[in-house]
Amino acid sequence: MPVNLMIGFGLSLMGDRTLFSGKPPTQPRPFEYDEDNLFARPYNEWAPPPFNDCPIRSASAMNLIMVAVSGMTDLLALVTSTSTECDRDLHHIKTRLLHGLPPMSPARWRMKGLHEPTNVQRACQHLCTVVDAFEYLNLPHTQSRMRKACNGTWKECDKFSRALSAYRQQRGRGPVSVTAAWEEYMVDYLETIAARAHAWVIGRVDELLEALLLQLRSTTGGANGQTSPGQIIDSIHELNIIMTEADARIMLPLFRYTLKTLTSAAPRLRDDWGGYRGAEPMTEYPYDMLTRVQVYSMRLKFLNKAAGTRMIIDGQRNGIPFSYTQDPERCSRLMFRELARARRELRGPAPETGDEPWITSLKNTLRMSIRPRVRVWGFVGYRVSYAHSDEEWKEFLRRVEDDVMAWGQGVDGAADVKPTCRLMWIDGREHGIPEDDIEAARRHYKTYSKSPACEDLLTARQVFLAADEASVDSYLEPVQGTTEPVIPRGDLGSFLLAVQPASARETGNGRRGRRGRGAGASGDEFDGTLRVLGSILFDDLWAAIFDGAFNLEDLSKMAEIHPRHVYAGPSVPMERQGWRDAGCWSLTAFKSFEKWQAL
Repeated sequence: MPVNLMIGFGLSLMGDRTLFSGKPPTQPRPFEYDEDNLFARPYNEWAPPPFNDCPIRSASAMNLIMVAVSGMTDLLALVTSTSTECDRDLHHIKTRLLHGLPPMSPARWRMKGLHEPTNVQRACQHLCTVVDAFEYLNLPHTQSRMRKACNGTWKECDKFSRALSAYRQQRGRGPVSVTAAWEEYMVDYLETIAARAHAWVIGRVDELLEALLLQLRSTTGGANGQTSPGQIIDSIHELNIIMTEADARIMLPLFRYTLKTLTSAAPRLRDDWGGYRGAEPMTEYPYDMLTRVQVYSMRLKFLNKAAGTRMIIDGQRNGIPFSYTQDPERCSRLMFRELARARRELRGPAPETGDEPWITSLKNTLRMSIRPRVRVWGFVGYRVSYAHSDEEWKEFLRRVEDDVMAWGQGVDGAADVKPTCRLMWIDGREHGIPEDDIEAARRHYKTYSKSPACEDLLTARQVFLAADEASVDSYLEPVQGTTEPVIPRGDLGSFLLAVQPASARETGNGRRGRRGRGAGASGDEFDGTLRVLGSILFDDLWAAIFDGAFNLEDLSKMAEIHPRHVYAGPSVPMERQGWRDAGCWSLTAFKSFEKWQAL
């Protein structure tokens, strides 16, 4: 479970902050004017006996909850439990989904051409990563850890409720319940991440299906390199499988989670499915994920067969015979209509998802900031390359603005915060920053970020940008879209350098090598910088680091396999294979890459 989830709960409990989904809380917040900081204060400082007899003097409800979430309360179980480690890419997707982040924005999806029938195989791999991540989250050992974290939090909230009630009784106030507030926050969180992930997958599949069905309608054969109807039907069938798997796997049933107030959130489970053949609606479902998929598939098979039979009978009655082979489009639409019916039975009506969680968090932060002048958010950027003329620098800034500020299409809530999104550029020459000296930029930013010039700017964990020579060249002489099919579309755009200020190591004179690492850094050592596509700067990079889902070093692992060591968001095997086929050095064969021959 993300540790920042507990921070969000604490802020929701103690302050005027929304639930994870952005909805206002409905459970009462019990605090009076003198109680709103007790959740974070050590029990020994305020709680009546026996609650103030804590062996660790700094123990507060917030600290104990953080320990429960981290799993440190049961070290023996942590050491002896079965390993559920996952690879780098699955871990990345799983972490994104647990923070409410989609694999990519709809605009990025289209930029990569994943909405087009020609790229359906690559699109299916991206869709399957979400299903795979929830399969991982539904593994028994993973579920056990999540359940222990949430139930441990409930126990600490119950202890705090009793301590707070005793404190209030001394002052003539009535008892309170904090566990109800936790249950509401936990249920909202788990339902939100599952609903958002499911909606993302279904939305992308629906778009692809429409494109494939239109292609099927206009396709007569596979001559002259044209995609054959059989190939299109195979792709439709693959998407049908993905939707079925998504419906049954992208769930987090609250089985054995402590629920004393929100009992209606308990899952509708049924253990005995012997003899089930799909005739009755799935108003209940198995807790076991594999059994759930099997039962759901039986229900779909029954619905499809029944609907097909009705279609044949109606056709015979009306003199319009129906054939699966002669009318594959009509058959496919029938199949997906029945799939939507089964989905409503299993999952209920699609919930309203509201703003994306990172935008909800951004709104809350701007609204509740202790710095009253904070009105805008974004990045500070430094010019650290002076090889280009002032006119070229102005052109670079214009192109960056056009590229970076085009974000927001399809991002829920973006319209509310995009007007206050900013890039503030500083010319390093005016502040004595030598050419390509990232360490000098770090030292300047450490002071500048605390100055009145940044008083109204909210940054993402103090990360700033730098425009080195390679970054400027990537915008002034962008790569043309001629690398397909070797390198998939959308992977070789213009980039900027993101810099992690405080944790980066000193690397000699601070000047960067041509490959993007400090001149003194070893090949495997992270130097605190990361190249990132400008087109994903806000709805991917900012969203990923703002609430602590990732730091730059985490994302650098995703960039290591990219031909130009650029973070381009999540990737799948087909894309990585293209990168390997191209090779980091063989890219110089393209004329567009001649200026990067030294990369």
